Amino acid sequence: MSDRSHSMRGAGFGPVLAAQRAYAQQAEGRSKFGLVVPEAFIRGIRDLGYRGNGDAIAELIDNAIQAYADRVDVVFGYAGSSSGKKPVQLAVIDNGHGMEPSMIRMAVMWGGTHREGDRKGLGRYGYGLPCSSVSLGRRFTVYSQVAGSGLHAVSLDLDDLAAGAYTDTVGDIVVPKPVQASLPPFVQQQLARAYPSGWHCGTVVVIDKLDRLEWSTAHGLRENLSRQFGATYHKLRNETALYVDDRFVEPVDPLFLTPHFHLHALDDDRANAFDPIRIEARNPENRSYMGAINLRYSWLPPSFGSIDKGRDAVGLNANERFAILKEYHGLVFSRNGRLIDVQTRTPWTTFINNDRYIKVEIEFSAALDEAFGVTTSKQQVTVSPFIWDLLRRHGLPKAIEQLRNKVREAKAIRRMVALWPGEGEQRVSERAMGVASTGVPREASQSASRTRPALSPYQVRIEHAAKGPFFRIEEAGDVRILHLNSAHRFYDQIYDAPASNAEFRAALEVLLFSLGDVILDCDGESDGFGQAHVISWSARLEAALSMLASHLSQDSGQGEEDDGGEPEGG
Repeated sequence: MSDRSHSMRGAGFGPVLAAQRAYAQQAEGRSKFGLVVPEAFIRGIRDLGYRGNGDAIAELIDNAIQAYADRVDVVFGYAGSSSGKKPVQLAVIDNGHGMEPSMIRMAVMWGGTHREGDRKGLGRYGYGLPCSSVSLGRRFTVYSQVAGSGLHAVSLDLDDLAAGAYTDTVGDIVVPKPVQASLPPFVQQQLARAYPSGWHCGTVVVIDKLDRLEWSTAHGLRENLSRQFGATYHKLRNETALYVDDRFVEPVDPLFLTPHFHLHALDDDRANAFDPIRIEARNPENRSYMGAINLRYSWLPPSFGSIDKGRDAVGLNANERFAILKEYHGLVFSRNGRLIDVQTRTPWTTFINNDRYIKVEIEFSAALDEAFGVTTSKQQVTVSPFIWDLLRRHGLPKAIEQLRNKVREAKAIRRMVALWPGEGEQRVSERAMGVASTGVPREASQSASRTRPALSPYQVRIEHAAKGPFFRIEEAGDVRILHLNSAHRFYDQIYDAPASNAEFRAALEVLLFSLGDVILDCDGESDGFGQAHVISWSARLEAALSMLASHLSQDSGQGEEDDGGEPEGG
């Protein structure tokens, strides 16, 4: 797309403008520029809404990118406001090919686009401009000019619409005719800064009567939009530079794999990649090529979201990355290089808080829109069974489990370092067992070779044994060693759960040491009978803790915690 964009800008916009002109002439003869449905339709569109202001504004950015703009500005205006902290106007400015007057009139209409059905760019329905604009404010104006022509504009005011201002003599609601116009002062000021040699062509969408802004200040709006657009358009940054409130939007890869992108090298922690995979989707009936799917994977160190790497990313200890970890938690879906959705549920697994440190991106071409169930607003996918099966056959479930295992292993190492006593020191439980063992009576049948001297040492060790028992006990000379398995749910959900502390862990170690003493003494008589019981207990405990975690997640809304919190078990 980048090469096409540059070649189009170099060769001129004539072919695109000719297509616009032909479309507008054809439509004029059959539609009378009517909005087709009454004003109730527009009120309904407003209430359908977008997930957020950023998704609505992104529709206008999509249009600018598809118009071959190499710069897009989101600008705030304060005309008539007594405060400079909250915008009363918002504009999206581009330097694309622009629109001729008749096309501006069509662009204000729902479905008014010469790109209907286009699968090469970001939009294809012609709903984005009016839908996104009325979702933010009750009036919007589209200004546009092509090179060598004057500036024209069309406005649509929902209050005027309700008052009948756009109803003609036969009762049709008609879009106003384009008129020659001048830009609002705050837009002119931005153009002077951004284009000192002059702005020759492009489109400006100005939205005012803003009544649906999510953030009460310009600062909040700027920060949140910049973060969202940095991720949404990070793959398209070679084509278009984005600015919000005159500040350059740094690209952010939600998988943190792209060098030189924002937050990639925030500190010494780095994302770890799995090999990417390309999948060809083919029609199951005739094997014809339908489109391509690309999978990217990464897993992140458990300290990736922390400032102080020795502590969890809670509250003030959460760094800038943590907001990205939370917002892009699950499967990240991208269409033609533009991020459109994040989902936490698949047919075979659900992403919970612990999974914030694994990242999966599924990028697909627009040719697969129907198979992915892409919505008109490009905010959401509804993945078909055909695509889920294709992803499963190409190893997505296995890859997710491998990513989880990598994070679990990294967390186990981190915990071992945190829990392990200093050099030459004993754990409290080891000292307690060493003293207690001197007063424990031995069975008369116990062989002399198994009699233990006073204060014989006990030791705790952590191991990571997939499918192993939650603990095991072994005897090495005079030492009895308790092995705790960090791969078992007992470790995360009981021994080192978020509510656990040093005293609780020491008590559990003493309990398991005591059980281990009995197991070792019994096994001396019964050939491994006690250890066999531990294996059986472990399987039952794993299943019960898994079910418990599932119930707790449902009761607490998938286990999501308040902003700034750390994933469970993190």
